Amino acid sequence: MTFALLTSVITGYGQGIKHNIKIEQALAAIDTAFVKNDTARFNQLMPLEEIQNYYAELVQKNISRKAGAHQVLRISKESAFILLTGLPISGNSGDETNSALHYSGIYLLKKNGTNWQIADRIAFDRLNQIISQHIGLEVKPGEGMAVNDTLTINVKDRNGFAVRLNHRAGLSIVSLNGQKVPYSFDGGLLWVAAPLKQQQQLLLRYSLQVESDDKNVNSGYFGATYGHVRNQYCWHPFFSYSSPNDRAEFVVHCSLPVDYPLSTSLPQTDRTSGKLRFIAARSENPTFALSLYYDKGWQVSRQQKDNTNLVIYATKDFEPARDTLYRYFAETSDILSDRFGPARSTYLGIVQDRSGGGNGWKNRSNNTIISAAKGSYLIVNTPRPRAIFGHEVAHGWTTPSGPAANFLSEGWATYCESYLLAKRYTDTIIKPFFASQRSNYLTGGYEGKTNLNNDYNNSGVSYGKGAWIFYMLEKQLGRERLGAAMRVFIRSNQQDVNNFIRVVSREAGEDMAPMIRPWLENKTIPLLSIRQQDQRLIVRQEGDLFVFPLSISLKLKNGSYANKVIMINSREQSIDVSKIDLESYQADPYAESLFQLKEK
Repeated sequence: MTFALLTSVITGYGQGIKHNIKIEQALAAIDTAFVKNDTARFNQLMPLEEIQNYYAELVQKNISRKAGAHQVLRISKESAFILLTGLPISGNSGDETNSALHYSGIYLLKKNGTNWQIADRIAFDRLNQIISQHIGLEVKPGEGMAVNDTLTINVKDRNGFAVRLNHRAGLSIVSLNGQKVPYSFDGGLLWVAAPLKQQQQLLLRYSLQVESDDKNVNSGYFGATYGHVRNQYCWHPFFSYSSPNDRAEFVVHCSLPVDYPLSTSLPQTDRTSGKLRFIAARSENPTFALSLYYDKGWQVSRQQKDNTNLVIYATKDFEPARDTLYRYFAETSDILSDRFGPARSTYLGIVQDRSGGGNGWKNRSNNTIISAAKGSYLIVNTPRPRAIFGHEVAHGWTTPSGPAANFLSEGWATYCESYLLAKRYTDTIIKPFFASQRSNYLTGGYEGKTNLNNDYNNSGVSYGKGAWIFYMLEKQLGRERLGAAMRVFIRSNQQDVNNFIRVVSREAGEDMAPMIRPWLENKTIPLLSIRQQDQRLIVRQEGDLFVFPLSISLKLKNGSYANKVIMINSREQSIDVSKIDLESYQADPYAESLFQLKEK
């Protein structure tokens, strides 16, 4: 379909030919600037700081780039919505697709005199929804896969329907409601000319060759013996890792050679017939972005813990031993269930990924914990306290989406580590645990870089800072009331930060938004200065404003102590010390608040 005809199909406008020529010139100029190492020129054409920073990083790392398809989606006299795509070339199609989605997307153009300029970027998941995905899948170890995916979608955006998809996918069928439909696929973005309508059926059929580079296995690797595609390989369509609009019901039917066990990262069953193995998987709760792992050497074992199936996909010599894993999983499950109620899932897979070798617990994907070739320790108190396996198990209690999703996921799971550690090593472990999380935050370079609300790509900031927010809430509400609030939140079907604040506020008996939101919205932690002036101690917030309780220990000259707790909620506050003979003072003597103290 020609560009002009496609534009006519989507916009329905008869006018705009001259506008289109001018817009085409503007987009062509951006394409040219994108592939060249001319930051000044690119920034002139692309005024959005987020995109400028992305481009500058690609230039700095000397990553080559390819311009992709662009076109006008809708146009009026003074504004236009356009599709703009491009691709970095780094050697793995999953990594390239993930990176490209920082650039490829839908943009708003505004007319400036006779010229058109980028004015804004439009989130392509802002109004549309993926309700379900029924995936038929043929896996060919060492090669790739053939995918037949039927998506049920709601389209409420006049700009059509767009999703991310691995840019190497060889599309053979794109049909909407049983009919061929105009589409564009480039730069890791699939755009379909979908009309405004609920409950539409989008059928995608494609093949996908998966890389087999032994030196680049993180995102996707298909070897002759074992292989995988992580969710970040974008092997099936979805919006993003934190979007509330692509939490879908999944049904997967997969076939592959009989001697290759496979995990879909969902609750599943399998059967064999002749030379083939057939996997049937279904999501328990709406979820997103599945992963696949296969391994010819696995021995699959199953154990039951109450209502939960623990399934281990690993070779015979995998460590920790299976009975050890089961015992610690059962202990962790009991501890968390006693405090926060049952997990949201009744299935947990432990999946060994032998690509790349090494050891450690890599990540959690849907209902599975992914391990390296060898696992790692489960819980340790020195030198840095961690309940690293329990962290991954704790993800089974929350399935958040939207802004601050990783705070409610990674921050929550890190906070749960403190509870698991205390059960093993007593409460004396809590202070060093949170001291290490504070150190991780400050030495990790997160201060001033990003906030929790916008941590959509899980930069790492949500772990330590997020855990500290839960810890401060525990100290303010008490362990029992925070536990009660989390039980309500976990059982709810609205796992977003707004509902989290509502639930915590209800349990606290007051609006907790003024306390919680600054911790999510600011890119920093509090910076305090404390000084004695006349008969008062002056506590001042030097940077961004936060709300939190702060304990101050006052040492009197007679050797006794007095403790004061003040609610930090303004730029400057004070404590009257006129009636005591003050010798010295210490802020936060029990290490219960997260802040930095400005040097005098």
